[in-house]
Amino acid sequence: MTHRGGVLPSQWIRKALSDGTLSALRPVEPSQIQPNSIDLRIGRSGTRVQCSFLPGREGVASRLRRFGIYPVDAGPDGVVLERNAVYLFPLLESLKLPPGVRARANPKSSTGRLDIFCRLVTEHGTSFDDIPEGFAGQLFLEVVPRSFPIRVREGDSLAQLRFVVGDPTLDDDETRALMAREPIIVAPEKLPEGHAGLRVEDGVFMSVNLSSEGAVGYRARRNTGAIDLRGRHPVGQFWEPISHSPDEPLLLEPDEFYILRSNELVRLPPSVCAEMVPFDAGAGEVRTHYAGFFDSGFGYVSADDRGVAAAAVVLEVRGRDVPFHVDEGNHLFRVILLRNSEAPDDLYGRGPGSHYQGQRLRLSKQFLPEDGDPESQLPLRFR
Repeated sequence: MTHRGGVLPSQWIRKALSDGTLSALRPVEPSQIQPNSIDLRIGRSGTRVQCSFLPGREGVASRLRRFGIYPVDAGPDGVVLERNAVYLFPLLESLKLPPGVRARANPKSSTGRLDIFCRLVTEHGTSFDDIPEGFAGQLFLEVVPRSFPIRVREGDSLAQLRFVVGDPTLDDDETRALMAREPIIVAPEKLPEGHAGLRVEDGVFMSVNLSSEGAVGYRARRNTGAIDLRGRHPVGQFWEPISHSPDEPLLLEPDEFYILRSNELVRLPPSVCAEMVPFDAGAGEVRTHYAGFFDSGFGYVSADDRGVAAAAVVLEVRGRDVPFHVDEGNHLFRVILLRNSEAPDDLYGRGPGSHYQGQRLRLSKQFLPEDGDPESQLPLRFR
């Protein structure tokens, strides 16, 4: 199956669908399969529950009898999930993992940018998002909208799953060596930075950008209407743009949700993918990035294959406990590089459907572009 540890590629996922390792109640669409992951889809019949839970020995059905409040039907017209309410949905996909292969889930990029907190739950599971080797059974997704009510339907994808053998994490020496060979991290002044000037300690520390022209970020509005995951909405109904002057502090208020972007740009070659650390107490009183998984090719290839477009990391930031002052260049998060077991047979961004390839400051794909959108700038290209 593979001769070295790492994250398994898209060709392995396709084989898993054919040999029964990965099954689905509805045919898997080609667009669900990413270079290192597969998008997971919610089923129609969910449950509003009174609390988050791990099923443990009791099992999901028994927990739902104890904690379920009412059923929700994500049929063709969809169902609105209310803010700060907890829901559990069965997923259309299920697993029968072989020995030596485990799996890990993350929210999708659009999910994180909408401030939807979601976590994978397995039958008799004792931890969220991690699936042990040899697991066989159904999968569930806990969904908690935080900033906005959302309308969902059966088949909507909120999370993605990757498969792993061995330990895929590059240690600090391996990370520095790889960054020295090619520009995986690109400096704001658009010169390959390698490892010079970057702190590498259990991952690569990256900083926040507050110096772009126009909006440097967005803050979620309160008491809005619902966001349809299959719709397109005006930005101003849901987001307040944030401008910033170097002479004034930018304060992140407790329990407010912000979209910001990184100073540095990222390019992931076929040999690696990456994950962000979602919360680091050393960064201050904030949580950054619910999603935080990047497939191979992120910021590396363009749809026309004539160059590559380095991409900023978009930060989904929630203030905690006390107001927090953010300066230009503050280190708010780390990126951990993960080894692939082999190069994927396709790369993220090779095709017209990659909404976030080459991004700078970008909201989720559910929002209409605005005049003066910072995405109108030409992407940085390497040839």
